[in-house]
Amino acid sequence: MDRKLPGPGAATPEADQLVRDVLAGDTEAFAGLVRLYESDLWRIAAVMLRDRGSTENMVQQAFMDAYAHLDQYRLGTDFGAWIRTVARNRLRKELRTASREDRRLAVYREQLAERLRAETPNPHDDGDLYLVALRGCREDLPERDAALIRMRYEKGWSFETIAARQGQTQEAVQRMISRIRVRLRACIEGKLSTT
Repeated sequence: MDRKLPGPGAATPEADQLVRDVLAGDTEAFAGLVRLYESDLWRIAAVMLRDRGSTENMVQQAFMDAYAHLDQYRLGTDFGAWIRTVARNRLRKELRTASREDRRLAVYREQLAERLRAETPNPHDDGDLYLVALRGCREDLPERDAALIRMRYEKGWSFETIAARQGQTQEAVQRMISRIRVRLRACIEGKLSTT
């Protein structure tokens, strides 16, 4: 079924009726708003995020934001413009959070590398030996563990994103990655002690 959305600034009677219904207590009517505007929000998110899981998460978050602030929408105006603004605001927030997470992750990686180098039994090993040992140990990881490490440290995904992708809780993913890091450290120490 082709639906023609109103142009910019146009009133949106169908959306307005759904908003009235939701505000009157018919929470299931919100699904109608999702059906009307999901593809619009998806396009906004997909252009910036370029990752299906992140896009899906952002669209869901935007609809949750819209639902929480639905009483702020002015009936008789353009609901599409309003919800796209909600989505853009959510996207900006997600991108700021991701940028902060990337910076924290870079600092963490450097601190982890320094700590691992400091904990190795041979204080004279250099970074090249460490990197060779790390590569070797990563190659020895089971595929599932290697995939988790790639998602977290190469792609820079948050625990939340990885958890959504894996169908697990964020806490479970954090525990698994922590255990993998412990095994990697032991492996690196073993390789460096034999050089």
